[in-house]
Amino acid sequence: MKPAARSKKGRGVFCNLPLLLLIGAIQFLVIYSPAIDRYMVMITKGKPGFPSLLLDGRRGFKLMEEEFIPEPRVACDFADPRSDVCELEGSIRIRGSTSEVFVVVPSTGSGAANVTGLAAGMNASHWTIQPYTRKGESRVMRGITSLAVRVVAAGDAPPCTVRHEVPAVVYSNGGYCGNYYHDFNDNIIPLFVTSRHLAGEVQLLVAQKQRWWFDKYREIVDGITNYDAVDLDADAGGEVRCFRRATLGLRSHKDLSIDPRRAPRNLSMVDFKRFLMWRYALPREHAIRTEEEEEDDGGEGEVAPGMRKKKKPRMLIIARRSRRRFVNLPEIVALAEEVGFEVTTSDVMSSPAKKSGAGAAGTANSKGDEGQARMAEASALVNSFDAMVAVHGSGLTNLVFLPMNAVVVQVVPLGRMEGLAMDEYGVPPRDMNMRYLQYNITAEESTLSEAYPRTHPVFLDPMPIHKQSWSLVKDIYLGQQDVRLNLRRFRPVLEKAMRLLR
Repeated sequence: MKPAARSKKGRGVFCNLPLLLLIGAIQFLVIYSPAIDRYMVMITKGKPGFPSLLLDGRRGFKLMEEEFIPEPRVACDFADPRSDVCELEGSIRIRGSTSEVFVVVPSTGSGAANVTGLAAGMNASHWTIQPYTRKGESRVMRGITSLAVRVVAAGDAPPCTVRHEVPAVVYSNGGYCGNYYHDFNDNIIPLFVTSRHLAGEVQLLVAQKQRWWFDKYREIVDGITNYDAVDLDADAGGEVRCFRRATLGLRSHKDLSIDPRRAPRNLSMVDFKRFLMWRYALPREHAIRTEEEEEDDGGEGEVAPGMRKKKKPRMLIIARRSRRRFVNLPEIVALAEEVGFEVTTSDVMSSPAKKSGAGAAGTANSKGDEGQARMAEASALVNSFDAMVAVHGSGLTNLVFLPMNAVVVQVVPLGRMEGLAMDEYGVPPRDMNMRYLQYNITAEESTLSEAYPRTHPVFLDPMPIHKQSWSLVKDIYLGQQDVRLNLRRFRPVLEKAMRLLR
């Protein structure tokens, strides 16, 4: 029996089925393609509240060229006297080769970002910001790179070449970079305040990046970010780095210190000190307490049964290599030892440090030593002391490595420098749970008395010199004088330092 013939009608319907399916698929894609594309972008690139599957859409899926663009938010602070800062959220694109930051608004939105905190007269669609923490000093700010921030529609923004999954912090490594005090005050502590709460999940974008600086402070930088810092000036190929969040500028509260009320998670200088202890593996969190050290009640050279031999608190005297040196350093060392301290003199950043017996020679350096000893060695050295004495200057910055409860003695040179000295090195020890003593020298203790008559305005009225220019103040009072301490007058200060360690 022959098989039944298949009807033409049935045969025609079967042959046209693929064509019908193709037509249906085309209609489906035309209607639903935008929604599918947005969905695929979300699962391959991720969006807030939607986890990324980390797939390369170009290999397996058809994707829209643009990323998902949320409504942006911009919160700036141009009122702070120390630094300008802008916090950006949304689709942020940063092109280092042109120093431009693009805040992208979705095409379906109003065409503007929610921008707050700009100074009076600033345009909410485009403005500039200098990401450095000395905004009040026009002389240094003239050399700081300006970032141009633009609020643009998606079609006017350059396409992303690199996408970052973590927030960005953008700042300048220029200015006073290289001065030990300013390295901490203008860069390191503001970086800590701005970035520490992110627990390393932050990308640093650095304008005017100094490679040696990042080598010198590598332990600190590696504790702030898990990623290599990007040199924006080296993005000469036109890289466009894209972020969901970015901070332009660093937050700076006060000299060499932090205001916990203004810091994320109420970070304080005690937190910063513990951060340094972690990064440099410093062993001493607290200074010696002399009252816990028992007196030697035994015979000469002996210790009574059940008693411990008394340990002397250790004092570091910063011996500067340039101006504002202690002229009579050996006598100061002998006085401190008489009061009961074990004394070492050093400029810290040169090695090795020498014991008090060497006196002024304790700062001698081996041939070729430029005073740039490894920070790990310097921090360990300072952490081993219970008290530190120094003339006002960058050497006092080392107080950040002292253990808590240590005593800092600042010797203030002539020239109405008391207020400046207190702001820069008097407040920070107290914020780090340390003790602070300030000794203001007299005209007789300044070597300026050998260069100017006592009737000269340098002695009688320094304020007109301050008003005339900081350069003149720096030249005379910081650049021309050394210190010869009056030992009788200075002795009570050392005795009080000893008492504070009880």
